[in-house]
Amino acid sequence: MGREIDSFNDLLKFYRILGFTELPSSFIESFLNEADNLNSMKESKKEDKLKKINEKIKICKKCSLSKGRTQAVCGEGNIEAKLMFIGEAPGFEEDRQGSPFVGEAGKLLTNLIEKMGFKRQDVYITNTVKCHPPENRDPFEEEVSLCFDYLQNEIDIVSPKVIMTLGKVATYVLMGMKGKIKDLAISKIRGNVFYYKNIPVVPTFHPAYLLRNRKDKWLTWEDAQEALRRLQ
Repeated sequence: MGREIDSFNDLLKFYRILGFTELPSSFIESFLNEADNLNSMKESKKEDKLKKINEKIKICKKCSLSKGRTQAVCGEGNIEAKLMFIGEAPGFEEDRQGSPFVGEAGKLLTNLIEKMGFKRQDVYITNTVKCHPPENRDPFEEEVSLCFDYLQNEIDIVSPKVIMTLGKVATYVLMGMKGKIKDLAISKIRGNVFYYKNIPVVPTFHPAYLLRNRKDKWLTWEDAQEALRRLQ
């Protein structure tokens, strides 16, 4: 409601210039109700846009991953989220349940979100690729490229203030898909911040990696703190 508050303050200044010392409470109430209505309309439009994107994702057959999936996995969370998490692709459990990050790696991500002071429903969580790659392999560059427009739309609709990329695939995508995914080392990139459409992007390890390398959890917490600083 930031823009509405700004315009309300501007209106108060205008009336002070005219000599008014206060405004009728009925006027203020009407103004705030109108602002709430505008916010509700804005949120409804975003929900409609996201619903259309998700409908396309669910029936998408642009790449061969669609042939082996149980179901495509759409993003979930708060469409007004200030913080967005982007992983690489659904795993076995995500493919079965139809939600992102619901397996053991998902529990680890939820713990991180809560440690950052949020609830899972406060943030938005999605993946770069929407279908489960066979044998949990990394998505191929072509698969990533064909799926990228869905992710772009999600980012544009949610419009987060900060993005955390989980692992090298999501980082590769938002860095412009230069080179080969296999040549990207998240261990060398994390600790730095880059921008996607003027949105700060904080890369960190994928939770699945942290399940195998728990000693690097503290590095992920450092990255999370950087994301929090950017939010402030």
